[in-house]
Amino acid sequence: MPELAVSSGSMSWNKTGSWRSSTPLHIDKTPPCNFNCPAGENIRGYIDLLKHYQTAEAFELLTSANPLPAVCGRVCFHPCQAHCNRHGFDLAIQVRLLEKFIGDWGLEQAPTKPLPQTSGRKVAVIGAGPAGLAAAYYLRRKGVAVTMYDDHALPGGILEYGIPAYRLEKDVLQAELTRVLTGIEFHPGMKFGRDFDIGALVEYDAVFLATGAHQSKRLHIEGENIPGVESGLGFLQQLNSGEKIDVQSHNVLVIGGGNTACDVARSAYRLGAHVTLLYRRTEREMPAFAEEIEQLRAEPIHCEFLVAPERITRAENGTLTLTAIRMKLGEPDESGRARPVAIEGSQFTLIADRIFAAIGEDPDVSFFPNAQQHDDGEFDFSGVDARLAGKLFVGGDLLPNPRTVPHAVGSGRLAAEKILAQLRGEPLVAHDCVVEVAGPEDINYRYFTRINAVKWQTGLAAGGALSEQSAHAEAERCFSCGVCSKCDNCFNFCPDLAVIKSAGGYQVNLEYCKGCGICAAECPGGSLRMRQQ
Repeated sequence: MPELAVSSGSMSWNKTGSWRSSTPLHIDKTPPCNFNCPAGENIRGYIDLLKHYQTAEAFELLTSANPLPAVCGRVCFHPCQAHCNRHGFDLAIQVRLLEKFIGDWGLEQAPTKPLPQTSGRKVAVIGAGPAGLAAAYYLRRKGVAVTMYDDHALPGGILEYGIPAYRLEKDVLQAELTRVLTGIEFHPGMKFGRDFDIGALVEYDAVFLATGAHQSKRLHIEGENIPGVESGLGFLQQLNSGEKIDVQSHNVLVIGGGNTACDVARSAYRLGAHVTLLYRRTEREMPAFAEEIEQLRAEPIHCEFLVAPERITRAENGTLTLTAIRMKLGEPDESGRARPVAIEGSQFTLIADRIFAAIGEDPDVSFFPNAQQHDDGEFDFSGVDARLAGKLFVGGDLLPNPRTVPHAVGSGRLAAEKILAQLRGEPLVAHDCVVEVAGPEDINYRYFTRINAVKWQTGLAAGGALSEQSAHAEAERCFSCGVCSKCDNCFNFCPDLAVIKSAGGYQVNLEYCKGCGICAAECPGGSLRMRQQ
């Protein structure tokens, strides 16, 4: 070794922080996955726990925002993945599979925790769909007695009666519902306005209304009421109720381009039908989720785009004839999509044995005669019976949100928070809506290795499910966008030893920090930044 100049004295007297013109700050940004989750999950948080094989803790964190992880891991459209910063680098983190892994782990291994004693407060939940289930789950775990009513024989709402079993297995749904409904009094076959009314609700401290959207929209064409022309949602409800539906070798037409239309078409195909889906715009404008459309197109189902129905007739032998017209796209309408315009003289006919209309659903609030719906889709229940004044809360498909399972879950949890605040006589703590979302510019890509996306995705999940090892490997790829991952880079790279590490994270000793910015430059996820003084 060459001779070196070594000082045995202390440099603590040389407080170089006075040289600083900028200051390093640890300020977390919001990861894009968290920001885009309709259910409000801390996705980056539970992925970080999976990195350290802390599956039980990941389950606790996930279910603190969403009581249905095994369900959402199967049916959620996962906008978190679409906005993942890793998406442009190689392959987005497969959050759907991670959520499914955690949810399935919970069904098999999560310990049953005792529920708190009820406080004497009582809440009625009308509707046992995802919004009602979420509200009931969180209220009961805060010591509120919950009574749930639903007009169906089984709980679950759209989960039980609308989503086909090939997308959501019945045994998984049943296990999830059993866990969620523990400690909750459930009354099946009770339709509000038929089996009970407002008078039965007066005794409750609050009422949560989450009756969903189960009223199919009409086609408004001649012949839509003749036998053989049916609601697509009604078809799915029959199928999920176990009714025998014979469409073997039948020619089936499905009208619509949303998620329900895709489910109807794929379900009819699985029953042996020859299926044609008709949509009045192009595939690009279909309101169904991209994953649903991709799966639809992978099936031997014929799709006719830029086609609209005009009338339906029925022959004596029961055969249906649909007269349709070709369309072209015009100027954007109120939805922002190109308006379909009929091409004069382009009528043609299609022969079918069954026709299913699946152009959307609306909520039915006829049991509240004074309820009014505004142009933005919001319902106004202020004119409802005065006995419910100040006690009525709504959620799920009664809100002008996208009609998805995670949106419904999020609205149910938020309703529970509002109800709890009211019962305690406390103001509701508003969620901070102004956040800074971490983007690709915050990521230090030098610290991450690209994968072969096709090879990785192919080998990741065996049979559509992750093992503990593959879940850990997938979690390891997370950038931890905008959030400190405790990688020690700031501590290790600081030339002045000004970064102090503790169990709670990192602090900067500003008496010695010169503001060189090396720590911020070496932060992998962008949670450390420099601020000019």
